[in-house]
Amino acid sequence: MKSIDEIRRIVEENESWRNSTLNLIAAENIMFPEVTGELYCNDFMHRYAEGKPYQRYYNGTKFIDELESACEMHFREHFRCHYADVRPISGAIANLAVFSGLPYTNGKVVTNSLPAGGHITHNKMGTISKVCKREVYNFVADGSNPFKMDVDASIKLIRDISPDFIVLGKSMFLHPEPVRELRNEFPGLIIVYDAAHVFGLIYGGEFQAPFDEGADIITASTHKTFPGPQGGIILIKNEMPFEKSIDSAIFPGILSSHHLNRIPALLATAIAYDTKHKDYGRKVIETAQKLSEMLAAAGYVVCGYDGKKYTYTHQVVLDVAGMGGGVAVANKLEKNGIIVNKNSLPWDKSVINPSGIRIGVQEAVLRGMDAEQIFEKLDRALKS
Repeated sequence: MKSIDEIRRIVEENESWRNSTLNLIAAENIMFPEVTGELYCNDFMHRYAEGKPYQRYYNGTKFIDELESACEMHFREHFRCHYADVRPISGAIANLAVFSGLPYTNGKVVTNSLPAGGHITHNKMGTISKVCKREVYNFVADGSNPFKMDVDASIKLIRDISPDFIVLGKSMFLHPEPVRELRNEFPGLIIVYDAAHVFGLIYGGEFQAPFDEGADIITASTHKTFPGPQGGIILIKNEMPFEKSIDSAIFPGILSSHHLNRIPALLATAIAYDTKHKDYGRKVIETAQKLSEMLAAAGYVVCGYDGKKYTYTHQVVLDVAGMGGGVAVANKLEKNGIIVNKNSLPWDKSVINPSGIRIGVQEAVLRGMDAEQIFEKLDRALKS
C-alpha cells in the first residue's frame, strides 16, 4: 500500500460497511450526533498539555486549561465527588494509574475472575499483576448463578487475606455489584469500582450508584454506554492520602500528551446527556431486558437469570454451545451483517473457543433501533 488514495479507499469502505451493519459489540458505541465534527477533530489533537490545568510545562495551553478544568468540574459536580481526572486515554490506563497509586501493604487484592466476567486488567495476566505486582485473589461466584457473586463466601475470603483494596466491576456485566454489602462489612477497606461498561448507565441514574453505596474510587471508559470519545476517567469520592500518588501515576508516570482533542468532546457528551438525551440510559436497559426476554421466549439459552431479569445493564449473554460455539456463531453473524464478540462463560475451559457470545445494545439504541428490530435481525441471522 503506497498511496494515500488506497488508504482513503479502505477508510471509506469501512465507514460504508460499518454503517450498513448492526453493531452489538458491548464495548463500543458511536458518539451523540451533536458531538462529532470539530468538537472531536480539532487543533487540540496536535498539541501537548503536560501536567494539570494552569500548571503546565508548556506554554500555549490557555484554552485547553479552560476546557479541561470545566470538564473535571462537571464530573465532580455530577457525581458529587472530590476528585475527577479526565486525562487517562482509556479505561485500562485509568486502572493502571489507580492500581499503581493505591497503598501497598501486603500486595494482595481481590477482584472478579475472568470466568465470572472480570476484566483482564484486574487479573493475573493483566495490569494489576504484571505491572503493579499485586497478588490477585478472586471473589467467589454464586453456585446457582455464576454471573453473580457469592457475597458471604467472598466476605470470608476478604477477611482471610486482608487485601490492600478490592476491585468491583466487570467486562461481562449483567447484575449490580454488592457494593453496599461489602462496605457494611469492611468500613475501612478501599473499594475500587471499574464502571467501564456501565458508566453511561450510572451517569444517567439508571443503574446502581457506586459512590452512594460505599465505593471510594470509580474508574471508567468514556465510550461504551457513555457515548463519548475514546478515553478514560478517574473519580474519587472523598479526599484521601493516596490521591497524589494516583495523580502522579498519570503524569509523569504513564502519559505525556493525553489526547487533548478528546476533552471538548467529552464535556459536550456530558452536557448533551444532561439535556437532549436524558432518557438514553433508561432506553438502553429497557431494550436489553426486552431483547433478553424475546430471545429466551424464542428458545435461545439466555444467561444470568436471577428470578426476575436476565440483565440489568446494556448486555445480553447467550450460551450458543448447542449452535456450534461462540466462534462459529460470531462468524456467522458477521457474515449476516451483525457484529458481536465470542465470550467465555463461567463454566468454559477455553477463552479461545468459548461457548458464549456477548451482546450490547447501546449503539443500536443510539441509532434508533428497538428490541423488536434487534431481535428480528438476530433471529433471522441465527436461523439462516
